[in-house]
Amino acid sequence: MPELPDLLYIQKRLSAGLAGRAITLVEVKQPLVVRSLIGAPPDAVLTGCAFAAVSIHGPFLRFDLTKATLMIVNLMLAGRLQLQMPGEKPIGHRCVSLLLDDGATLHLSDDQAMAKLYLLRAEQTGGIPRYEAQGIDILGPAFTAEAFRTLAARHRRKQVRVMLTDQTVLSSIGNAYADEILFAAGIHPKTFVARLSLDQLNDLHASILGVMREAITIVENSAQAIHVKVRDHVKVRNRHGEPCPRCGTKIRREGVRGYDVYFCPSCQPATRDLFVDWKTIKKGDN
Repeated sequence: MPELPDLLYIQKRLSAGLAGRAITLVEVKQPLVVRSLIGAPPDAVLTGCAFAAVSIHGPFLRFDLTKATLMIVNLMLAGRLQLQMPGEKPIGHRCVSLLLDDGATLHLSDDQAMAKLYLLRAEQTGGIPRYEAQGIDILGPAFTAEAFRTLAARHRRKQVRVMLTDQTVLSSIGNAYADEILFAAGIHPKTFVARLSLDQLNDLHASILGVMREAITIVENSAQAIHVKVRDHVKVRNRHGEPCPRCGTKIRREGVRGYDVYFCPSCQPATRDLFVDWKTIKKGDN
């Protein structure tokens, strides 16, 4: 799924590409992804609207349109946006397509039809699940080391990986960068927050900022199309069985609350007995 560095890149590109453009035609090929809180069908709501601003709110992309209309998109697991210019080919399974007055088309594609596109007025954002329940903005000035330690104290019974990806606590860290942050901080994903020392909490806060800022720069400099997910720079995510870039130990994969997590068992030692002690597994074993 697109994560914060991806969403910031998408926002920047679409802010430049959509500003002032008006929607002339709406095609909904997968009605399952559309939610109109206004009570009118998408073509009636969107046709004639122009794009005024594009912003992000946690994992949501917010499009401010004319006619007092908002379009908010949650790409979920497999959703992708494409600003298709004349002569280019569309990508993926198109769910919603918005033809613009300059001949370009904004597509929302999702092979699994899990993405959601909401049409609403500004006062209706409470109707979008989890939109108003976002936690502290990890790139905002309020996200200090002290604020992070306060949050950690409130969620001390959680595993650290669970706390990092809880959007109501931190807005917003996804699965890929949670693994990268914990690797940078040298903390095992199943460590309970209560067992983290003051130094570890400070290191974790610094790792959140460091990993995210580095990723934002890398994604920006890649200059890829907005539907391309840039992940070549990750050190442990989806690298099961590969050598750790820091110590050479084989990267492992475990499950935390139904999600795959990736880590180095040497650089991120467990602080409690686990079902599998990866340090005892021989080099050639899985």
